[in-house]
Amino acid sequence: MASVGGCSLAGEISDAGRIDAAPVRVHGVVDRVVQVKGGSDIRVSYQVDGERFATEDLPLGQGAGLTDPAVGTVVCLEAAAEHPETVRLCGQKYPGGDNMIPTEGLVVLAGATGALMSAGWIVAVARQEKRERERSLRGSV
Repeated sequence: MASVGGCSLAGEISDAGRIDAAPVRVHGVVDRVVQVKGGSDIRVSYQVDGERFATEDLPLGQGAGLTDPAVGTVVCLEAAAEHPETVRLCGQKYPGGDNMIPTEGLVVLAGATGALMSAGWIVAVARQEKRERERSLRGSV
Protein backbone atom coordinates (compact mmCIF):
# COMPACT_ATOMS: atom_id res chain seq x y z
CA MET A 1 0.00 0.00 0.00
CA ALA A 2 2.82 2.38 0.84
CA SER A 3 4.56 1.59 -2.45
CA VAL A 4 1.45 2.19 -4.55
CA GLY A 5 0.65 5.42 -2.74
CA GLY A 6 4.27 6.56 -2.97
CA CYS A 7 4.45 5.85 -6.70
CA SER A 8 1.17 7.66 -7.28
CA LEU A 9 2.35 10.61 -5.20
CA ALA A 10 5.66 10.76 -7.08
CA GLY A 11 3.80 10.62 -10.40
CA GLU A 12 1.54 13.52 -9.45
CA ILE A 13 4.53 15.62 -8.36
CA SER A 14 6.47 14.73 -11.52
CA ASP A 15 3.52 15.57 -13.77
CA ALA A 16 3.00 18.89 -11.97
CA GLY A 17 6.68 19.69 -12.51
CA ARG A 18 6.39 18.98 -16.24
CA ILE A 19 3.44 21.32 -16.54
CA ASP A 20 5.08 24.01 -14.39
CA ALA A 21 8.23 23.91 -16.55
CA ALA A 22 6.38 25.03 -19.69
CA PRO A 23 2.60 25.34 -19.31
CA VAL A 24 0.38 25.67 -22.35
CA ARG A 25 -3.11 26.97 -21.61
CA VAL A 26 -5.82 25.38 -23.76
CA HIS A 27 -9.57 24.88 -23.71
CA GLY A 28 -10.91 21.38 -23.34
CA VAL A 29 -14.40 20.20 -24.14
CA VAL A 30 -16.32 17.53 -22.27
CA ASP A 31 -17.17 15.06 -25.04
CA ARG A 32 -18.43 12.09 -23.02
CA VAL A 33 -20.24 11.70 -19.72
CA VAL A 34 -21.11 8.18 -18.58
CA GLN A 35 -22.90 7.62 -15.29
CA VAL A 36 -21.11 4.99 -13.20
CA LYS A 37 -21.53 3.81 -9.64
CA GLY A 38 -20.38 6.61 -7.38
CA GLY A 39 -20.39 9.40 -9.97
CA SER A 40 -19.57 10.02 -13.61
CA ASP A 41 -16.85 8.97 -16.01
CA ILE A 42 -16.02 12.16 -17.90
CA ARG A 43 -13.73 12.47 -20.92
CA VAL A 44 -12.31 15.86 -21.91
CA SER A 45 -10.77 16.39 -25.35
CA TYR A 46 -8.30 19.15 -26.13
CA GLN A 47 -5.75 20.18 -28.74
CA VAL A 48 -2.14 21.27 -28.34
CA ASP A 49 -0.29 22.48 -31.45
CA GLY A 50 -2.95 20.93 -33.68
CA GLU A 51 -2.63 17.49 -32.10
CA ARG A 52 -5.74 16.07 -30.43
CA PHE A 53 -5.65 14.55 -26.92
CA ALA A 54 -8.24 13.24 -24.46
CA THR A 55 -8.16 12.54 -20.75
CA GLU A 56 -10.50 10.90 -18.27
CA ASP A 57 -8.41 11.67 -15.18
CA LEU A 58 -9.51 15.22 -14.41
CA PRO A 59 -11.40 15.91 -11.18
CA LEU A 60 -14.06 18.06 -12.86
CA GLY A 61 -16.64 17.81 -10.12
CA GLN A 62 -14.10 18.88 -7.49
CA GLY A 63 -11.66 21.43 -8.85
CA ALA A 64 -13.47 23.10 -11.73
CA GLY A 65 -16.57 23.86 -9.70
CA LEU A 66 -18.61 21.82 -12.17
CA THR A 67 -20.91 19.68 -10.07
CA ASP A 68 -22.59 18.08 -13.08
CA PRO A 69 -20.58 18.70 -16.27
CA ALA A 70 -22.44 17.96 -19.49
CA VAL A 71 -21.26 17.16 -23.01
CA GLY A 72 -20.08 20.38 -24.61
CA THR A 73 -18.95 22.04 -21.37
CA VAL A 74 -15.72 23.99 -21.96
CA VAL A 75 -13.00 23.79 -19.29
CA CYS A 76 -9.68 25.59 -18.97
CA LEU A 77 -6.64 23.27 -19.00
CA GLU A 78 -2.88 23.60 -18.60
CA ALA A 79 -0.80 21.06 -20.54
CA ALA A 80 2.93 20.40 -20.44
CA ALA A 81 4.50 21.80 -23.62
CA GLU A 82 6.86 18.85 -24.08
CA HIS A 83 4.36 16.23 -22.84
CA PRO A 84 0.93 17.54 -23.91
CA GLU A 85 -0.77 14.35 -22.72
CA THR A 86 0.03 15.57 -19.19
CA VAL A 87 -2.74 18.00 -18.29
CA ARG A 88 -4.46 19.55 -15.29
CA LEU A 89 -7.31 21.95 -14.67
CA CYS A 90 -6.37 25.65 -14.67
CA GLY A 91 -5.89 26.92 -11.15
CA GLN A 92 -4.81 23.56 -9.74
CA LYS A 93 -1.29 22.49 -8.89
CA TYR A 94 -1.59 18.74 -9.53
CA PRO A 95 -3.19 16.84 -12.44
CA GLY A 96 -5.21 14.52 -10.19
CA GLY A 97 -6.58 17.44 -8.20
CA ASP A 98 -5.06 19.34 -5.31
CA ASN A 99 -6.85 17.21 -2.73
CA MET A 100 -5.07 14.06 -4.01
CA ILE A 101 -1.69 14.98 -2.50
CA PRO A 102 -2.86 14.88 1.14
CA THR A 103 -4.89 11.74 0.40
CA GLU A 104 -1.94 9.95 -1.19
CA GLY A 105 0.33 11.14 1.61
CA LEU A 106 -2.02 9.56 4.14
CA VAL A 107 -2.04 6.31 2.13
CA VAL A 108 1.76 6.25 2.19
CA LEU A 109 1.82 6.99 5.92
CA ALA A 110 -0.81 4.35 6.71
CA GLY A 111 0.92 1.75 4.54
CA ALA A 112 4.33 2.41 6.05
CA THR A 113 2.90 2.36 9.57
CA GLY A 114 1.11 -0.91 8.86
CA ALA A 115 4.26 -2.46 7.43
CA LEU A 116 6.35 -1.38 10.45
CA MET A 117 3.73 -2.66 12.88
CA SER A 118 3.57 -6.01 11.06
CA ALA A 119 7.35 -6.31 11.06
CA GLY A 120 7.47 -5.50 14.78
CA TRP A 121 4.80 -8.08 15.53
CA ILE A 122 6.66 -10.75 13.53
CA VAL A 123 9.90 -9.99 15.39
CA ALA A 124 8.14 -10.04 18.78
CA VAL A 125 6.44 -13.39 18.04
CA ALA A 126 9.70 -14.91 16.78
CA ARG A 127 11.54 -13.78 19.94
CA GLN A 128 8.79 -15.15 22.17
CA GLU A 129 8.87 -18.52 20.40
CA LYS A 130 12.67 -18.62 20.75
CA ARG A 131 12.43 -17.91 24.50
CA GLU A 132 9.80 -20.62 24.93
CA ARG A 133 11.95 -23.16 23.07
CA GLU A 134 14.96 -22.28 25.24
CA ARG A 135 12.86 -22.68 28.41
CA SER A 136 11.50 -26.03 27.31
CA LEU A 137 15.03 -27.24 26.48
CA ARG A 138 16.30 -26.14 29.92
CA GLY A 139 13.36 -27.81 31.63
CA SER A 140 13.93 -31.14 29.88
CA VAL A 141 17.62 -31.34 30.88
